[in-house]
Amino acid sequence: MYDKPAKKSLGQHFLHDAYFLNQMLHYLAPQQQDAFVEIGPGSGCLTDHLVSQVGCLTAIELDRDCVAHLKQKYEGMKHVSVIESDFLTFDCHQLAERSAPFRWVGNLPYNVSVPILLKLVDHTTLIQDALFLVQKEVSQRCCAQVGEKHYGRLGIVLQCVFSVSQVCEVPPEAFSPPPKVDSAMFILKPLEDSKAHYLQHPQFSKVLTRCFSHRRKTMRKIFQGVISDDQWDALGVDSQLRPEMIHRDLFYRIACCLGDHKE
Repeated sequence: MYDKPAKKSLGQHFLHDAYFLNQMLHYLAPQQQDAFVEIGPGSGCLTDHLVSQVGCLTAIELDRDCVAHLKQKYEGMKHVSVIESDFLTFDCHQLAERSAPFRWVGNLPYNVSVPILLKLVDHTTLIQDALFLVQKEVSQRCCAQVGEKHYGRLGIVLQCVFSVSQVCEVPPEAFSPPPKVDSAMFILKPLEDSKAHYLQHPQFSKVLTRCFSHRRKTMRKIFQGVISDDQWDALGVDSQLRPEMIHRDLFYRIACCLGDHKE
């Protein structure tokens, strides 16, 4: 039994509710041949279920108290590896030496969930699918489509390489300690026809950042003096629209139009 309190500095909120743990297992449907990576296993509430159901499990945890607890608990289980590391600095190429691609899962700390997700964008070859539990607002941003309230840079970047779908909301009382906001689970699956080349364009990220830093302005206002009326027409973009109404394909056209333009 893990008896240490959750660490606020690490954004820890341990999922303890049996119903929602079973919901995670339901959506994962783990099989004996599966190889899993769990980000932030914490005290091991979900891990305890996975170790008996999968062929390989790598758990990456920053909290040394949790790491010591997990290593003691799973001592002698050769198919389980517990790695003490901050996932944001962890070299994912270490995983490539094993049986990739992996199935990924995690109750991600609220304070670093977005950078974790953005890091995974660069490692799609290691991902078969993923189920993550995050703050509800982050899940909404990940899943948002054009024209929706939460549509923005995070969702656009993820959806260049993944299909993203929210599957379940989780109330604060399912955690210990309970957070002040609702949470949600969502699933990522790599796209066969991905737009990874969008993300590699040197202007694409800059265009997204510029646009969603001024999301209440029209595209014409945002790029005033940079993109001409004739260029807007050639791009096929209605420059009177705001960024929330622009599809990622059009943002890529804008990035290509700007090219190596220096302001």
